[in-house]
Amino acid sequence: MWENRREGRSYTVDTIGYFRRTFGNELEIFFILGQDAFLDIRRWKDWRRLLTLCRFIVMSRPGWGRGALRKALPAAEASQFVYDRKARGYRGPSGSLISFARVTALAIGATDIRERVKSGRSIRYLVPDEVREYIEKHGLYKG
Repeated sequence: MWENRREGRSYTVDTIGYFRRTFGNELEIFFILGQDAFLDIRRWKDWRRLLTLCRFIVMSRPGWGRGALRKALPAAEASQFVYDRKARGYRGPSGSLISFARVTALAIGATDIRERVKSGRSIRYLVPDEVREYIEKHGLYKG
C-alpha cells in the first residue's frame, strides 16, 4: 500500500529503505524474487545499497543453472559474499544475506500473473487465495 501513495516511479530500494527507516534493524525484512530477476539486479536503482537493506531469498527458475551469485554480481562484489552454513546463505560485508531456494518447477512468474489479470484470465492456484483476493479487490494490473 505504501507504494500506491507515492508519486512517480516506485523503486524497490526506496520501498525497502522506507520500511528499514520505519521499523529499524529489529525487523528482519525478506525480499523474495526469482532467479531471473536476481540475475538482472545490476540494472536496478541503487542495487548495491539494496543488497545491504534486507535478506534476499532467490527462488530457482526452470531452466536456470547454478552460480547465480557469480553471474548476477560483478566479481569484486560476489567475492565479498562468503557462505554461512548456519544461515544457509551467502553473507555480505554489511552482514546482509543472500539465500537460494529450490522450488518445484512451475513456469509462471510475476509478469505472467500480471498479464493474466490484465487479460481477464484466472490466477487461481497460481498465487495464494489472499493474494488473488487482494489483487481483485484493489483492481491491480488492469491496465
